[in-house]
Amino acid sequence: MTDLTAALQTYAERSPLVVASDFDGVLAPIIADPMAARPLPASMTALRAMADAAGVTVALVSGRDLSTLRHLTGITQDEPIVLIGSHGAQSSDPQLIAAEFDAAAQQRLDAAEQVIAAVAVQHPGARVEGKPTGVVLHTRGMPAEQEDAALRDAQEQAGALDDVVVIAGKSILEVQVVDVSKGAALQALSQSRGAAATIYLGDDLTDETAFEALSGDPTNVTIKVGDGDTAAAFRIADPQAVAETLTTLSDLIAR
Repeated sequence: MTDLTAALQTYAERSPLVVASDFDGVLAPIIADPMAARPLPASMTALRAMADAAGVTVALVSGRDLSTLRHLTGITQDEPIVLIGSHGAQSSDPQLIAAEFDAAAQQRLDAAEQVIAAVAVQHPGARVEGKPTGVVLHTRGMPAEQEDAALRDAQEQAGALDDVVVIAGKSILEVQVVDVSKGAALQALSQSRGAAATIYLGDDLTDETAFEALSGDPTNVTIKVGDGDTAAAFRIADPQAVAETLTTLSDLIAR
């Protein structure tokens, strides 16, 4: 029995539970075209089974905007799985407080869009994605030296903007004009459910806020997917290992 298996067994004995995961690099393998990413079927089968179990809330917490996350996962509005998009700025759960977006936020968004668009022009191969409360520079697929230069310029120029949140991730730099993080979103969800324990799986720098938010309670389980420094208590290799872990957890909860 591995330490993670033992932790999953202890976790599954508690109630209520929150089971939460990032999407890209966790449920879905990282691929060149972000819009072609799809979750591994075994992971979705396990998540749907747990979502139907009494006392369990399942959530996906992603940097993707809500509509894109729903499209890529195939999760319908009738399903009980909670979708949290744009690092917590959006949620399918009406119990969770949505980030306030007012006229001042729109002005900040306009400024951020201009900055990121200018960076993309300066660095051919970089791509811009607009979101309801933010804007993203994508650099996946660029040569390493050019990618580093684009992200560095975006970080510097976005950092000069007032009252924005700059979020660095794998081959992306996102500017949010509302104060959000995956950690804050996950805490809000867990509190709204009165969770006795929460599990979270993530692979990116943006997931570290969630790991840190959960690390103060030993009943929680945090799992880093892939390489890199992390605040998570456990580490697994890749989305295939995620599918196996979620299947194990689903079986334990069903007992």
